[in-house]
Amino acid sequence: MNELSHYIAGDEVIKWWLSVVLMFFITSGVIVYVFTLDYASEKAMIEITKELKSNEDEITKLLEDPEIRKYIETGQPPKQKLPFTTKDDAVQFISERYSVQELAGIREKVSKGLNEDEKQAVYEKLLEKVTDNELMALKVVALKEIKKK
Repeated sequence: MNELSHYIAGDEVIKWWLSVVLMFFITSGVIVYVFTLDYASEKAMIEITKELKSNEDEITKLLEDPEIRKYIETGQPPKQKLPFTTKDDAVQFISERYSVQELAGIREKVSKGLNEDEKQAVYEKLLEKVTDNELMALKVVALKEIKKK
């Protein structure tokens, strides 16, 4: 009887260690996923900022709005309701709308350099998942980042 209880206790220890190892891998996977998603979203926001920076007409158009100009210059949120106004919120927004694979694909394309047709295709892909108001918020955040530098 004593030997039987010894084997049962040994099985319980093995199950406990297997559950600890499993939890370790699950936790590690979640952390890697979140980190990758944040990294890819951050890269996407940087690319949006670069694209806006190279488009003077778009910057001029945004700055024509007195509320947006005031927000860029003073940091006082615009009266018009934008879904987000900070870079962190924009990165979070992007990570909610795009999968890691989509963001990685966009980042890969952009890192290789894009011709005008490819830039247009990436921009159209962005437009598929955002409303006009959300796009405006992305542009405003990108413009604010440009003005910081």
